[in-house]
Amino acid sequence: MLPLLFMHSMIIKSDRQSRSNTGDRVMTSMLNQRRRALVQAIFAAPVAGIASMSSRPAMAESAFPSKPITFIVPQAAGGGADLLCRTIQGKAQGLLGQPIVIDNRPGAAGNIGTVAGARAAADGYTMTFVNLSTMALNPHLYSRPGYSVADFDPLVWMASVANILVVNPNVAAKSLQEFLALAKAKPGKLTYSTAGNGSGNHLGGEMLKSLAKIDLVHVPYKGGAPAVVAVLGGEVDACIADPLAALPHIKSGKLRALAVTSAKRAAALPDVPAMSEAVPGYEATSWAGAVVPKGTPAATSQKLSQALLAGLRDPENANKLRSQLYEPTAAGGAEFAALIRKENDKWSKLIQQLGMRID
Repeated sequence: MLPLLFMHSMIIKSDRQSRSNTGDRVMTSMLNQRRRALVQAIFAAPVAGIASMSSRPAMAESAFPSKPITFIVPQAAGGGADLLCRTIQGKAQGLLGQPIVIDNRPGAAGNIGTVAGARAAADGYTMTFVNLSTMALNPHLYSRPGYSVADFDPLVWMASVANILVVNPNVAAKSLQEFLALAKAKPGKLTYSTAGNGSGNHLGGEMLKSLAKIDLVHVPYKGGAPAVVAVLGGEVDACIADPLAALPHIKSGKLRALAVTSAKRAAALPDVPAMSEAVPGYEATSWAGAVVPKGTPAATSQKLSQALLAGLRDPENANKLRSQLYEPTAAGGAEFAALIRKENDKWSKLIQQLGMRID
């Protein structure tokens, strides 16, 4: 009897151990599965984070623009630069889906606004209007303009513009040839006004003196409008004038237009010769464009460029600009960069030859 009881207890004990071992194995398996899942989660989290981080720039670029864009114009409101930017503003901002805010910052021949543009973040939310003066003259006329051409990425070559040689109707010259003959007959007697020392108009006048071998007296004013007022009032004999300031007075007969400074005649003044028709080799065409801070993402620059180009190519906008002697160039960044290099080479030589310096 005792052996049977002993065997029965052993069987029960063995069965309990078997069930216990089976439970342990199940528990161990479950724990191992949980450990593997936890390890996978730990290692997967950084990878997911990296992937998320790497996608952020692309998402930011594709979402551009998500807020208004500032367009710094380093000239006063109401001038030619302001006219050009505001003419294309509506079309461009319509394509971008965000407002373009014109921020006029005049002063120091355009240096103040240009410096602000150079110091802006390279995120596409700040464009800067530049022209002959700020990109090809000031860097050679000022010892410390506060910026460098290399601080920017050219975006769009917007337009070229011809200035106009005008005289007071009392001046005894009804043509460019007569004006040159009068200047040669009276060396150092005829005066001409410009928008200021070192301005594009001034350099254009000095080029005329050099190529035509005449002696004119330069009288600088603080801006294109005062320079035109001076010739209207007879304070000076002539003016190399901004078209926006001069055209109304030419049409009214209060000023006589003798020549345009571009390489060929302007469509808005077909009867007025180009300066080069009497002075071979002369060309002092001004130009304008838009830039962004160096390092702005290429995709962002492309969106801005496409919007500005659309504004310039709009037929209504183009006709409005041409009526003011602004010829829409509507060229991209590569062409604009090439122009800036070419013009720096051209004007730096003349500035050095004349020994000109503002500071």
